[in-house]
Amino acid sequence: ARADGSAGASAGAGVPAARTLPLEGARTTYYVPGAVASATRLVGHLHGICYPPSYSCGKWAGAASKYGFLVCPTGNATCGDAANGPPSWEAPSWGELVSIMDRDLERAVASVAKRHPTLSRDDAILTGFSRGAYAAPTIAKMHPGRWPRLVLIEAAVPLSIEGLEKAKVRAVAFVAGEHGPEIEGERKIVAELEARGFPVALFVMPKVAHFYSDDVDDVMARALAFVTRAGATPAPRDAQ
Repeated sequence: ARADGSAGASAGAGVPAARTLPLEGARTTYYVPGAVASATRLVGHLHGICYPPSYSCGKWAGAASKYGFLVCPTGNATCGDAANGPPSWEAPSWGELVSIMDRDLERAVASVAKRHPTLSRDDAILTGFSRGAYAAPTIAKMHPGRWPRLVLIEAAVPLSIEGLEKAKVRAVAFVAGEHGPEIEGERKIVAELEARGFPVALFVMPKVAHFYSDDVDDVMARALAFVTRAGATPAPRDAQ
């Protein structure tokens, strides 16, 4: 990171440079400010197992920065701590309960808000990749109304209308790799929720499995646009 907390070059033209702030111990919060002064909405993100924030968030920072502040805490473990990773593999991972992931997310948001008082939690979006996406709906239920819009990437998370209503979630977007293990499960969940009139849609990343596609920034731009509309138009079953 640079002296000002910047993590390096921006993700593209008009996209603010990613920055970092201390989180806990050696862990940091990776974040990207809004691209313009009016982009103040909170876009929280929980990365997956063995996927660092620079990848999990950085690959679609352009899309997020049009809405506001993309805030991504780093997990408490590394892949070297997990049975499915070699000891030398130091990519961030999670080894804590969802309640503690929630605590870390709140710490991350608070640190960014202290640095940037314009950050707004009104109509906030919570996103997650894989393990992080499985945790996101539970976190939303823990704080009804705090996270009214969800974007769940590569995770066929079972959802119910009743649970979403209790969490005061107003719209959900699923994102899946075309050749990944989650897409069929996500399609089924989307169809079930859609049949009951809930604002939900599936967005597909072409030609990839459990990774981001080259056009993930565009895919996420569509997913974020959908959840912020909150069902203003009928949700397509498979919005590609």
